[in-house]
Amino acid sequence: MTAAPGAGTLAPMISIGLSLAALAAAAGAPPLPDAAALRAIAAPAGGTVGFSAVDLASGRTLALHPDDAFPTQSVFKLPVAIEVLRQADAGKLDLDRKIALVAKDDRPGAARVIVPPGTWTARALLEAMIVQSDNVACDKLLALIGGPAAVDARMRALGVRGVRIRFSERQMTAGDGDNTATPAAMTLLLGKLARHELGLAPATATVLDDLLLRVVTGRKRIKAALPPDTPVAHKTGTSETRDGKTAATNDIGLISLPDGRRIAVAIFVHDSPADEPTRELTIARLARAACDAFLPPAGR
Repeated sequence: MTAAPGAGTLAPMISIGLSLAALAAAAGAPPLPDAAALRAIAAPAGGTVGFSAVDLASGRTLALHPDDAFPTQSVFKLPVAIEVLRQADAGKLDLDRKIALVAKDDRPGAARVIVPPGTWTARALLEAMIVQSDNVACDKLLALIGGPAAVDARMRALGVRGVRIRFSERQMTAGDGDNTATPAAMTLLLGKLARHELGLAPATATVLDDLLLRVVTGRKRIKAALPPDTPVAHKTGTSETRDGKTAATNDIGLISLPDGRRIAVAIFVHDSPADEPTRELTIARLARAACDAFLPPAGR
């Protein structure tokens, strides 16, 4: 991690959250839960929970440790997909290009879903990387677009300073390090996606949104406590559990509310001693808390 999550960044967000709550109450909107309420939801997971939720229509925000850097694991595949599609729009990458996968592309621990050795298009690899979080597909695409440095540069160009991409999936699996992101930076990136501010052609932006809506991982995370038909465009990330702690149990995404608004949510559970159901339930409850806070009672 580039910075250890800690309590130091929480105090400023408490004051911001309370001022937003006061403004919302004055405007007739429901008050936001305070930091103590959010910490109570996060407490069962242990470790450190990073959380940012933004109502993209009003700008109202909920957060815990929003500016601390957390390991992304497969959440970084969203920035990779953005750079893949930017290069496709620019004519630098043909999504119908045929790409050969050979036995040496595989390795122990890789998320193997639909791309065994054979010939695949870049488009198919993109779908496998996002929808099913395939690690080999991710690394093949990274090699085509200039590696992690190209993705990191794209984040800088978009003004998203809190996302740092330095490693491939193979490097992360080998223990070389992890890519990191702050919850606030991830909700900023999601907001740009929702507002079509990523520099993608409109049709291309729609393709990315559709892929995120079809993600099959993390059914017990952001989606779990929401009504079953709630559209959630999201990307998960998960690390192995070592010495009784799990470094990363993550989910970031865009939740569509019944009134048409979208909420950007980023939740990172770091160094948690809790079991997977508890970590995932923490994510689900924080996502639900954001929806309940931002959606007026009459609209629920």
